[in-house]
Amino acid sequence: MENSPMKAHHSLAAVIALLVVAGCGGEDDTAHSAQGSTTASPTASSSARPEESTPDELAAAAATSAVIGMLGVTDAAKGDPATRDWEPEVRRFAGDPAALLAVTAVRDYATLGLRQEGETLVDLEVTSVDLVAPDGATVRITGCYDSQSTRVVRQDTGEVISPGTPPRYVWDITVVRYDAEPGSPWLVTQLTPLTDQPC
Repeated sequence: MENSPMKAHHSLAAVIALLVVAGCGGEDDTAHSAQGSTTASPTASSSARPEESTPDELAAAAATSAVIGMLGVTDAAKGDPATRDWEPEVRRFAGDPAALLAVTAVRDYATLGLRQEGETLVDLEVTSVDLVAPDGATVRITGCYDSQSTRVVRQDTGEVISPGTPPRYVWDITVVRYDAEPGSPWLVTQLTPLTDQPC
């Protein structure tokens, strides 16, 4: 999720590129809204009854839900960034460093007078599940992000800011179960845009 501006006149575009992907770090209605615009592979599906699902399938479904929840919250936050502190809602679905980057992106939107229009559209595919990983049960997910599903505009003028990224590119996502936390939540810890990898 690291993306730094190269020159002064490119800095806003670079910041926008970072902000667009940083939220890919809620309330139940925003999470539901994001789910409507996000698809997941059968391996991440929760269509099977829990008693018929394997531990890996349950982990994949929980991790995918965390990603969808995070996207829903960050979409809502970037759509109205200055109304409140969005950090508690972001942290319901994300842990650091992803949470910090997402919260910083939302605050930068507010500072720069920007807002997002549209909802994040990403196809998710679970690529690996490791229930005995040293840092906690871990699920790796590859996302194909459609950068045209949202746009960033200036609050005061409505001017659309060019994202400076390809139309579709890969996200590398890591979700970890935090067993030390109440309820052992699955939290997105990494959401890395691979803008040089089209999908």
